[in-house]
Amino acid sequence: MQPFFSIVMATHNRPLTLARAIASLRAQTCADFEILLVADALDAETAAVVARDLGSADSFLKRTGPNGPAESRNQGLAMARGEWVIFLDDDDTLEPHHLATLKPHCERADAQVLFTDITVVTEDRQQPGIPELSRQTTPLAGVDVNTLWVKNFIPLHCLAYRRSLLQGLSFDAHLASQEDWDWLLGVCSRAQPRHVPGGGAVMHKDYVNPGARRGQQESSNNTTVVLDFLHVYRRWPAPTAELKTARAGLLKSVGLALPVEWF
Repeated sequence: MQPFFSIVMATHNRPLTLARAIASLRAQTCADFEILLVADALDAETAAVVARDLGSADSFLKRTGPNGPAESRNQGLAMARGEWVIFLDDDDTLEPHHLATLKPHCERADAQVLFTDITVVTEDRQQPGIPELSRQTTPLAGVDVNTLWVKNFIPLHCLAYRRSLLQGLSFDAHLASQEDWDWLLGVCSRAQPRHVPGGGAVMHKDYVNPGARRGQQESSNNTTVVLDFLHVYRRWPAPTAELKTARAGLLKSVGLALPVEWF
């Protein structure tokens, strides 16, 4: 039987947070989903989580090739059977009501891309039980979605997509950063994301231990980020003169002055 949601997960040797992420899915009040878990590396602890926590309706793939979530997501998406797709990283979670909140909005004939608010939890992953240090919910309803053409403000797992919309789109595995945003602009070129109130997307961040998140690593910082912004801007030209000006202003604020026409 075809599931309504396909939850695509990329993982890389983080068994504790992976188990937490899968547990958050098992706790959903809407159980009409499959999990498509793709690992770019596999240690014994992660293998144990896979064997224990995935069900008969779920799929697991240990892929080959360079590490990174982009290609893992691409391969997970290729296996998806659901009408709607959500990407969930192995260190983030969904509150129990999240899928149930989304589903009636997804069932509308005109729905193509939906997004919810985000709750950010800070934590210390070096401590037993990964204690929570703080929690803050950020409403995204009032943000103009057109600003996505300047910079991203929607975390990946806040979004849900009708799978038929995604045909031919893929995450760029060559980007050191901004691949989520690059992907989203590809989606935006086809359909405008629409906000759904409520939801329960939770982003977990460890600011205590350096390098705990990919975005804190050297390859994703400083000059590389600017270069990735330039790459994304060139791939997805701004649709209006106002957005071109906003792009130029953002890069000028970090010391890179380019003519507005470039964007």
